[in-house]
Amino acid sequence: MKRIPQNEIYRILSGLAGTVGLYVEDCQSGEIFTINPEHVFPSASVIKVPMLALLMRDAQQGLVDLDAPRTIDPRNRVGGTGILCELGTDYTPSLRDLAKLMIVLSDNIATNEIMDVIGMERFNSFCREMGYQNITLMRKMMDFEAIQQGKNNYMCAGESGRLLSAISRGEFVNPEISQTIFDIMASQQCRNKLPALLPAVASYSGSKSAIPEGQVLVANKTGDLVGIQHDVGIFELPDGRRYLIAMFTGDLENDSAGIAAISQVSLAVYQALRD
Repeated sequence: MKRIPQNEIYRILSGLAGTVGLYVEDCQSGEIFTINPEHVFPSASVIKVPMLALLMRDAQQGLVDLDAPRTIDPRNRVGGTGILCELGTDYTPSLRDLAKLMIVLSDNIATNEIMDVIGMERFNSFCREMGYQNITLMRKMMDFEAIQQGKNNYMCAGESGRLLSAISRGEFVNPEISQTIFDIMASQQCRNKLPALLPAVASYSGSKSAIPEGQVLVANKTGDLVGIQHDVGIFELPDGRRYLIAMFTGDLENDSAGIAAISQVSLAVYQALRD
């Protein structure tokens, strides 16, 4: 029996002026629902999820030391989201902390530094190796000159959903690496889209057994630029069942409407799958 509320999702999206890419999966039953899954969008900060995945794989293979302190290259110091731009330049965080900052606070300086570690071309080769033809990294965060030159970062809902599915099932590299990625995403502090209308767990301590009855743990990563609003996430219910949503929106006439649509789709899916 299909449980993903397709008709309600279409109803919500019918009022949105813009383009939508959507991937929804009930991880227990394997049911999948998509809309424009291969439509490619500028990724904004959602590109940080596959970046984290490659960094964690590199650590598992012994190619990087996550706990070694790293001096941040001055060229990577940009504005936008994050906290490192507010801290002293003598701070030398570990790669592990940079990874957490990249996801939890969407820190752009941390992201640029990790980009130097993994390498753009190597990242793109990794995505092709994984079968993701539409995930492409071409510029650093806040490099608007590169955008004007036609260089941008791209993703689609279908491939984002497939990556989240592998992580959710413990199949990305191994269960331990998959859980580490989930744990970092579950500490997310940008919560104005997928978790916004849900009875979401307010803070995550790393103990899944602490999910109260009637609540849901959300491990997500947002992305946004003018006219672009995205959010992707894995949702865990108190009984351990999981589902996931990857929703991309572009060509928006109103960014607030895009944010609201993501929140409303998330609520509809939660209400349908929670019982």
